[in-house]
Amino acid sequence: MNIAEFLLPGMKNSDLKDFYNKVYSKGEKNHYTKLLFREKKITLEKLFILAELSSWRGKKVLDAGCGTGELAFMIAKKGAKKVIGVDFSSSAIETANQSYQQSNLEYQCRDLKNIKERFDVIVSSGTLEHTEEPYEVLKKLKSLLSPGGSLIITVPNWINPRGYILMTLKYLLKSKITLADLHYFTPFEFENWAKKLKMKLTWKTFEHDWSGGQKLIKDMERRLPKVLAGSAFPEAGKNVNDFMAWLENHAKTFPPDKKFGGAVAIYHFKK
Repeated sequence: MNIAEFLLPGMKNSDLKDFYNKVYSKGEKNHYTKLLFREKKITLEKLFILAELSSWRGKKVLDAGCGTGELAFMIAKKGAKKVIGVDFSSSAIETANQSYQQSNLEYQCRDLKNIKERFDVIVSSGTLEHTEEPYEVLKKLKSLLSPGGSLIITVPNWINPRGYILMTLKYLLKSKITLADLHYFTPFEFENWAKKLKMKLTWKTFEHDWSGGQKLIKDMERRLPKVLAGSAFPEAGKNVNDFMAWLENHAKTFPPDKKFGGAVAIYHFKK
């Protein structure tokens, strides 16, 4: 699969660095809607539960793309020996240092490629979809693992009603469906990468209500007018109400695929 197929034209990590510095500078609560900000917190809490496949106690942990530090702080409180949160946004690191402090926790504003230390566990929540070369990032993260170490990744998952709607708009109408994602992953990409990396992989999806339930309805009501306005056929926006009426009666009762269908996927690579 050609990674370049998933890149937004002209978008680079440096652009995203500026974008997220602005987001964190004004505060996530002021940037995201209440719905999306609340979902970020819920997703981190669920990630923490799902990722806890064994005790964190005594582990040396890297949070790659730590943002404002919530997940790194959760892990540090669970007794990890040392937790390092790394992010390329200086605004994020400043917020993390102000908000989440623990004696076994530190935050660093640095490039992942400059890290040489080894870790028992590496976590990265909602960051891989923003990188230019995700497979190269996974290779780098694998190289930082101690023998028998774990790499735990979460990304949005697009095999569900929400994904089918937005992927149709992306590919057929050339719509920009997200602000900062460079890639749109499914479990199939990760299964292929695990084989290339020669790592064991287990995975699951969660947030099913977001991908096909009432939260999907709220998200589409907010998102579709903006997406269509910037598409190749902006006049299609006049039909949003008709589509939402149909979606209201059907999408929230869509039979959920418990394995593939959640809006978020968690992947556990074992070295």
